[in-house]
Amino acid sequence: MNRQSRARWLAGLTAGVVVSLAAVFAFARNPGGAAQPAATAPAPDARVAAGRAAFERLNCMNCHSVAGKGNPANPLDGVGARLDAQGLRDWTLGQGAAAEKLSAGARRQKAPTANDPELPALLAYLASLK
Repeated sequence: MNRQSRARWLAGLTAGVVVSLAAVFAFARNPGGAAQPAATAPAPDARVAAGRAAFERLNCMNCHSVAGKGNPANPLDGVGARLDAQGLRDWTLGQGAAAEKLSAGARRQKAPTANDPELPALLAYLASLK
């Protein structure tokens, strides 16, 4: 094997290792990947639409994702099927049993308060994500 052949072989091996490592890190960052079902589209209810607007206005996608859009670290796809109305409220406001499970960073984020007029609409939007 001459020098040029070894160089090509080594370049191919290096490319294979890089692609393999990229795939491993991509899977570790987002287990389930494309196999994860996307959230169903919210019902065309005015309150749900207002909740989606509040979700976007509050920049919730900086920390959460819906249907693959936003931060994939904390997907909200299916949250309406996993939590009841009180559970959604507790997690959104950081109160009750959810308060103990939230990280310090999550507690510092801008989130609605109990007297926020947009809270019922935001909760309706989250409940629609089944």
